[in-house]
Amino acid sequence: MKVQALLLLLVAGCAARPAPARPAAPHRAPAAAAPKPVAAPEPVAVVAPAPEAPPPPSGDAEFVPTAADQVFAQRVIAFVDEMAAVMDRHKDDCGRMVDDLELLVQRNQDLLLIGKQMKDNPPRLRWLEKQVESRLQAAMPRFMAGFQTCQNDARMMALFRKLGS
Repeated sequence: MKVQALLLLLVAGCAARPAPARPAAPHRAPAAAAPKPVAAPEPVAVVAPAPEAPPPPSGDAEFVPTAADQVFAQRVIAFVDEMAAVMDRHKDDCGRMVDDLELLVQRNQDLLLIGKQMKDNPPRLRWLEKQVESRLQAAMPRFMAGFQTCQNDARMMALFRKLGS
């Protein structure tokens, strides 16, 4: 986590524009008279350039995940793993499976809400899908065992309709 934050700071620092160079003073020929004392130059305020605004998200933009996005992806992976474990563990008892899945969904309401909001940010959603794709595919056989047993269970179908909305 600290490494990611450090890399983010380094990238932001490297992307900043350098301050414009001041033009050199014109060369003067030496005067015959005695030199007059030169006043100290006035201090010059150094102003950092304003950061460029990020482009609005579009379908073709490359998404750069934040540390919070990385944490979110790890939580989604843990959610998928726990859901697969519940479905595998209770594949012969639909009532217990649905009870445990409902508890899992209730504990992760914030996760589900953030996931639904991702529909408005296609690059972020594609990034998340890439992060969880292999874990989801590995969990699929465990999901299917529970689905096959409980595909006609009314509570199970209601739960999955709720998740899909």
